[in-house]
Amino acid sequence: MLNRASPPAIAEPLPLDTPLPIPALDLRRDWLALWLSAGLLWWLLGMPLLPSSKHYHQGLMALFWLPGLVALVRHGPLRRAWGQPMMILLLAFAAWSALSWTWGPPTVPAGELKIFFYILLAANAVLALACLSPVLFWRSLALAGLLAGFCAWLALAYFYGWQGHGWRDRVVGTGLLNHPILAAQVFGALGVVMVGLRQQVPLPATARRLACWLSGAGYLAFLVMSQSKGPWLAAALTVLLIPLWWRDTRAGVGVALFSAAGLFALWMWPDFMMQRGLSFRPELSDLAWRQFLQHPLRGLGFATDYLLVINPTLAFEHAHNVYLHIAIRLGAVGLGLWAAMQVLALWGFWRARATPVARGLCALMCFACLAMLTDGVGPWVKPREEWFCSWMPLFIGMAWLTLQRQARLAAAVPAIAERAAPLAAERPVSGACPAVLVSPKDRQKAFGDHG
Repeated sequence: MLNRASPPAIAEPLPLDTPLPIPALDLRRDWLALWLSAGLLWWLLGMPLLPSSKHYHQGLMALFWLPGLVALVRHGPLRRAWGQPMMILLLAFAAWSALSWTWGPPTVPAGELKIFFYILLAANAVLALACLSPVLFWRSLALAGLLAGFCAWLALAYFYGWQGHGWRDRVVGTGLLNHPILAAQVFGALGVVMVGLRQQVPLPATARRLACWLSGAGYLAFLVMSQSKGPWLAAALTVLLIPLWWRDTRAGVGVALFSAAGLFALWMWPDFMMQRGLSFRPELSDLAWRQFLQHPLRGLGFATDYLLVINPTLAFEHAHNVYLHIAIRLGAVGLGLWAAMQVLALWGFWRARATPVARGLCALMCFACLAMLTDGVGPWVKPREEWFCSWMPLFIGMAWLTLQRQARLAAAVPAIAERAAPLAAERPVSGACPAVLVSPKDRQKAFGDHG
């Protein structure tokens, strides 16, 4: 019998329900992925650690956006990733937002349009790290989530200890997190990342569990002491929704315990839980809706200022609701494109909800969407607190969908080879391999430029 060479073996995609192996990194080969990993950590941890937004933005450019551009030039799989539906939606959203500048007031300078490049550069950098080293991407996210929990402890110690504030004062974060609501949103989003990716923290099992518990306690303590009802409500509803994507007895028990704890806290400390009322959120939503109805399709235009007047002595410059803010400025078209990106990301997470990571990402998207209902002026702003609820879940969703697509293509190559093998066996050539097992196009999609 003639020996035929077998098709090249392709490693199965690593499941994310168990800790991923620590990759053996070679500086000469993986320098770009390590550079991007440092940039990702700078983005997620720089906000609570750096005192200057100028240094924060300069670090993002040098450590994250620049290597992302290098990867875009060098690696074909990254360029092909920009052809997936979610990236096309992002480009369409940016294009519509830029177009809306033309019907906005002439007082909006053209220099404001550079914000679109910031967003696209950040999206490209996240995609680049995910394409170059998926394991390093998930581990970097997990490490950032873990360390940010200790930053929450640091903020609590600095605010109540070093600065001597009273226990009834609302805590703010260190560094650039100087607003209680936005700081609570940042730590809430990173806390969900830590919980969802805790198995990927690069520590031994016992140390990992202990570190995650300590980090999670820091997140919870900061969330409580921020006294911000918007993040509280987002966290509470996210916990209550968990059984939708995690149908497990532990999820039901956790929801029951959480509900009991919440009701107990409301009974014991009603003044603390309900102080400051609803902070004019219903009135702002009503005024914002009326403002939207004046220009429902196109909106006022990108970066156009507007004012929501509660009474003669009180007015707000934005709706304190990201969705209404987008609707006012970019109209129904802009809001539809934004919602489509979120739905597509959530659908990708939902389809893979059998894995713990996907369940964590479902929770992240839910928390972010709910938190943006009560505060935020995004999404077209420079890198700041709002990015953690507006862009971070979407960027992770883009990376997730890209990796899922690459895994499907890689899995398709052996299947194509298996179907082609019987046909080649009918016309064996002595001492030769089958004529065609896999098309060059399929091989290039699966393996990239250097397959």
